Amino acid sequence: MSITLDLSVVAWFILFCIAVIIGVLLIIVLRNCLKITDRVNKILDDNADSVGKTLEVLPSTVANIDELAKSAKGTLDKATSVVTTVEDSVSETIDSFSFNAENILNIINIASSVVKSIISSFSSKH
Repeated sequence: MSITLDLSVVAWFILFCIAVIIGVLLIIVLRNCLKITDRVNKILDDNADSVGKTLEVLPSTVANIDELAKSAKGTLDKATSVVTTVEDSVSETIDSFSFNAENILNIINIASSVVKSIISSFSSKH
């Protein structure tokens, strides 16, 4: 007794098995999705009042957030202006200080030269 298998019959059998497995997996996935949908519906039904109140307050909350963002932008613009002014003032003060420091160093240098010349004039007489 001999059994002959045609490759097309084997291919159709493999495709049928794959289709059955995919079908079973899809049924399992759909069943889990229905369970999740039922849970979400139960949660929404239990909290319908809270969800309704939240949805009623939502437009005014969004408007308040928009006003807050505009106010924050204005405040940020003012702060940027103040920081720029302070930066310019500090830069000018540092420039003035460095100019004054150079003047002070020149005065000290001149004073030391005068003191050296006075000391040298007294020491040369002795």
